Amino acid sequence: LTAYDTDKLGQYIGYLPQKMQLLPGTVAENITRYQTDSPQDLLFTAARNAGAFEMITQMPQGFDTDVRQLSGGQAQRIGLARALFGDPVLLVLDEPNSNLDNEGVAALNAAVRRFKRKGNTVLIIAHRPAAIQECDTLMVIESGQITAFGPKEDILRKMVKNHADISALSSRSQAPHAI
Repeated sequence: LTAYDTDKLGQYIGYLPQKMQLLPGTVAENITRYQTDSPQDLLFTAARNAGAFEMITQMPQGFDTDVRQLSGGQAQRIGLARALFGDPVLLVLDEPNSNLDNEGVAALNAAVRRFKRKGNTVLIIAHRPAAIQECDTLMVIESGQITAFGPKEDILRKMVKNHADISALSSRSQAPHAI
C-alpha cells in the first residue's frame, strides 16, 4: 500500500463499511462520491454491477432521488454501488448483508460473483453464513488470533455443525479470489 500515492489509492479499493452512511444529496452524488465531472456511463456501470440499477430507475426521481428517502436496504445497495464505482481491483465488504432483504442479498452475491470473474479480489468480513456464500477461502479470527485459514469447505467442515447446509447455499458458484 505504501507504493501507491494516497490520493490515488482510493480508486483501486472499493469499501462498504459495516455502518454504511450516505451523505446528504442524491443517489447519483453518493455513488459517484460527489465527482461532478464523472461520466454517466461510470455511474450506470457501478449501479448495474451492484445490482441496483433497476431498483434506482424504479424510484420516482431515479438517480436524482434524495438519499434521505431510502430504506436501510436501499441505502446499503447504493453503498455497494459506491464501492464498485470507478472499477476498483480490491473490494472490502464489512458485514455487507446487514440491512438487506432476500432480493438485496441475491444482488450482493451476484455483484461479488461478477467482481471475482474479472479476476479481482473480494475481502468479506462477516459473522453470518449468508455473507460468505461466494467465498472460496475463509480465515477465522478469534481474540485477535488467526485460528483457521483455508478452503471454505474444509474450514466449515471443521468448525460448523450445519456446514452441509451452508455449503449447499454456495455450491452454485465457484470462482477464485474471495476471502
